[in-house]
Amino acid sequence: MKTMPIAIVLIVVLIAGAFLLLMNPESKISGNGALSGGIPNEYYFSLKPADIDSPIELIRFAQSIRPHTSSFSIPEMVAFFEWYLKNRGFNVSFAYSNAFRNSGNEHAWLIVRNKLGEEMAVEPSSGEMKAESISPTTQDYKSYQKRFKDIYELSKNTGGPDKYAWWRESSGQNLFNESITLLRRNQMSGTV
Repeated sequence: MKTMPIAIVLIVVLIAGAFLLLMNPESKISGNGALSGGIPNEYYFSLKPADIDSPIELIRFAQSIRPHTSSFSIPEMVAFFEWYLKNRGFNVSFAYSNAFRNSGNEHAWLIVRNKLGEEMAVEPSSGEMKAESISPTTQDYKSYQKRFKDIYELSKNTGGPDKYAWWRESSGQNLFNESITLLRRNQMSGTV
């Protein structure tokens, strides 16, 4: 009989502790399971490198992603593409200009390095930005002030994750959750 009240007290203490941890602004984890910076946990997966050599293969792959981004803002598009490509083994980073095309407007796009060491620009918002293609070769995409290795660096140095938060859109939440589910299924079956 004495173990029952102890178990109840223990459960109450655990629940209270979890609540305090989640509600504490100093905590590394927020109430929605995201890091305190707003970027979801398990944002990047560890996968084998992608086997893409040519710009044509990359363009085809990138164009197949584009329909998933129709409801995203331009910054959300670039963050989604980076997440999608990086989680499929591509060596990808962000290029950032604080005065893109001498306009005074900031803009970010992607740089993908293939296994031969060649780098290609990827402009997820090619239509919106009036780029020649999803893999533009103009000088605009060779001129940037900074390069960031991932969403954490980009967010930290360009005003925070809110403007890149594609995962907060309903379609983004679905894509993120489906990818996590697929990854876990593949891990369990040993295909990753």
